[in-house]
Amino acid sequence: MDRRTLVAVGLCVLLLIFYQPMLRWMGFGAYLDRGASRHATTDTRGGSSTTGTPAAGPMGGAVSTTPGGTLAANDTTPAAGGATIAGGSASGTAAAGGGSLASNPTSAGSAAGAVLRNAPFQAHGAAIEHSYEIDTPLYHARFSDRGARLVAVEIKRYASALGISQMEHRRGHVKRGEDLAPGDRVVLAGGPLLAVDLGSGDALKSLEGATYAVSESADASGAVRTLTFEARDSSGLEVRQTWRARPQNYALDLEVEIHGVPESMHLSDWSLTLRSWPLVTERNLQSDQRSLKASSMLGDDVHKDQAHSLLRGPKSYDGNVVWAAVQNRYFVSAVAVTDGTARGVVERAEMRPLTSDQLRVLPSGTRNEQDVAINSLRMALPGDTHPVQRFVLYFGPVEFFRLAALKVRLERAVELGWTWVLPFSRALLQLLKWLYGVVPNYGVAIILLATLVRVVLHPLNMTMMKSQRALVKLQPEMERVRAKHKSDPQAMNKAIMALYKENKVNPAGGCLPTLVQMPLFFALYSVLFNAIELRQAPFFGWISDLSAPDLALSAGAFPIRLLPLLMAGSGFLTQALTPTDPSQKPTMYMMNVMMLVFFYNLPSGLVLYWTVMNLLTAAQQWLVLRQDDGPGDAAVEVVSPAAARRARKA
Repeated sequence: MDRRTLVAVGLCVLLLIFYQPMLRWMGFGAYLDRGASRHATTDTRGGSSTTGTPAAGPMGGAVSTTPGGTLAANDTTPAAGGATIAGGSASGTAAAGGGSLASNPTSAGSAAGAVLRNAPFQAHGAAIEHSYEIDTPLYHARFSDRGARLVAVEIKRYASALGISQMEHRRGHVKRGEDLAPGDRVVLAGGPLLAVDLGSGDALKSLEGATYAVSESADASGAVRTLTFEARDSSGLEVRQTWRARPQNYALDLEVEIHGVPESMHLSDWSLTLRSWPLVTERNLQSDQRSLKASSMLGDDVHKDQAHSLLRGPKSYDGNVVWAAVQNRYFVSAVAVTDGTARGVVERAEMRPLTSDQLRVLPSGTRNEQDVAINSLRMALPGDTHPVQRFVLYFGPVEFFRLAALKVRLERAVELGWTWVLPFSRALLQLLKWLYGVVPNYGVAIILLATLVRVVLHPLNMTMMKSQRALVKLQPEMERVRAKHKSDPQAMNKAIMALYKENKVNPAGGCLPTLVQMPLFFALYSVLFNAIELRQAPFFGWISDLSAPDLALSAGAFPIRLLPLLMAGSGFLTQALTPTDPSQKPTMYMMNVMMLVFFYNLPSGLVLYWTVMNLLTAAQQWLVLRQDDGPGDAAVEVVSPAAARRARKA
């Protein structure tokens, strides 16, 4: 092998070693890593440790999972707390990330929550916790009167990968967008999912022990659409929360009204805190855990901090908060400020132990605890002249156009690439959804999308291919020029440029079309990686989920994936038809092997797209060869500068 080939092989070996760090740096590493174990972290803000405790449930209770998939709200009788706010123990039961919501009275629970001095709304020892529910066509939300917490939201039209039907290997015939059976649905239960408290940080005055008076308002059909929670204490402090459902969306409107905060509390703000849910809804648990993050938008800047990084310590951002959220790859809990003064956000994380029922449905060897992302929105206490502050809350799928329709800029939470790529990503996602409307199979839609993209880029690609072919044909003459002027680099460069000019070849003709297409390529990667539309979307045969790597069979512990092998075959076909300097062919074939390694564990939707693009590129190369009357060995007249001068004199 010559020196070039040896260098290329060495580069390929280095790429094999470092391709995982490169993927993580590019934002694609979520599909290749194998989550490293983390040490549990102690949270000192609330005065309690995050290790060695039961999974945090609503109002400080325990979250447990039942195989039947029923998320149960237990009415409890808290122990007398004295100066301790005893929030009771309302155990939220989430069936492996899916389930239905119910309310069941139970016996007394133990006191929970941190010991806080001068806490408002002292709990009544004999008070029983009650649940209240809002049911819409899209979701079922459950609230508790203890602390006016939002306990859980059940999403009716999105299936948990670890739901009852999946675990029992029962395949239903429910179409996408239709209601799923209880026990098969995704449930967001953060323990609690959302809470309102006075103060922030170390000055937090938790309201989890307060028992609120609740009033309901129903629409003409009798369905509850508004819940109002109201609490007062002897000092004159009054807190009122009013929740209004939007039946045709995953959003709710929230009004918070705070009056009469005693000066002795020395408070200037209050907190609205979001907590992430147990990550038991996806088959790729490691990927789901790595995608968990706290996100915030302040001004025009979006901050996204991974939960595992927040375990090392909280992060605070001060300024004009547009929205705050906790999210994973496919679902998000978010609050957007529509009327009020936001001071900033505090993002942090802690560990949540998994219950035995949750571990039973997860893959063997799964760690017995998970990260919990927590995001607290800090709001300035309202004045007496304008005591009501308003918010839009969203608990549901990370759908770009649904979030954009809220008009609160929450679509920026969707991972669709850098800001300058976003217009291309949005257009491609819209086109993909339109194609799915025409042909209701996202695999076919991806094939059609790849074909349309290749048709649009056909003129640029043909220009690039012709330029490459012309450069290959000039290689013999260029080698003669280099040999003739090897001792005079300036003369050699001048002669080569003259050769280009006489043969009307642009040496940059193969690069410029590629640069023009780069924004489109980045946008396609972002869309096919992160679009929830591809979640659990089947194609055909063994490809049952376009958002995950395909699996045809296994050889021991090693997965056999046919689609990446087909992609590699299409790459070799394209390379065989591409005009290449013979000395560079081994390098190019080695790059195809590297592409196989790179794509082997990526989502099948992305691999399918790349395979189709390879085949279409091969077809274009064949057209170029036909125009040249054959492959690269065809006789072509190359005009040297000297021959051109002689021809002009004649």
